[in-house]
Amino acid sequence: MLQSIEGIMTKAELLSVVENKISSLNETFTLASIDIDNFNTVNSYYGEYIGDQVLKKMASILKQNLKSDDLVCRSNKDEFSVIFSNTLSETGFIMIEEIRKYLEANTFALGDKEKKKEINIRISVGIANYPRNAKNSVDLFRAADSALFRAKKEGKNRVYMAESESMVLKSSYYTKTQLERLAELSQKTDKTEAFLLREALDDIFEKYSK
Repeated sequence: MLQSIEGIMTKAELLSVVENKISSLNETFTLASIDIDNFNTVNSYYGEYIGDQVLKKMASILKQNLKSDDLVCRSNKDEFSVIFSNTLSETGFIMIEEIRKYLEANTFALGDKEKKKEINIRISVGIANYPRNAKNSVDLFRAADSALFRAKKEGKNRVYMAESESMVLKSSYYTKTQLERLAELSQKTDKTEAFLLREALDDIFEKYSK
C-alpha cells in the first residue's frame, strides 16, 4: 500500500505547522478532516493498486483546488487533513463543499492503461476553526474529528462544521454551452468548476485594475 504521496505533508509536519500558527497568535485558520468514504471496500474489491490510485487522485484534486498557502496532509490510510490559512470556518466549508460536489458529480478512470476502472470517490468532512472552536491543537483536531464523525453517522458524503451554522450560497446562471465547456475543463484539470471561475475572476480583476 502507498506509504507517501509527493507534495503531501506528513501528519507530524502538519502538527508542527499548526503548533507554530497557534503560538504566533496572529492568524485564524480552519482545519478540515477528510475521510474517503468506503475506501476499504474499493481496496478489497479492486485491489491495492486501484486503492493507491484513488489516494493519488484525491491528493491531486485537493492540491489543485487550494490556495498556495493552504496545506494538505495525509493523516491516515484513507484520511487527509487540510489547513486553510487565514480562513474562517464558512470559507473553509464552501471550498471543501465545492470539492465534495465535484467528486459526487464525476467518476475517475483509474488503473492500468489497458484495464481502466471507473471509480466513484466520495468524502465525508469535518470542519473546525482556530480560535473559534479550540484554543490548542489537540482540541482543534478533536473538534474537526467530532464533526467528521457526525458527517459519517448521518450518511457520509457530506461536510459538517464543528458548530451549527447556516450557510448561504449564491447561485449564478450560465448558458448550457458554457456549463458544458466548464464541466469538461474541470474534469481535464482536476479543478472544481467554482475554482476555475474564481481564477477567471482574478484574471479579470488584474486586467481591469491596471
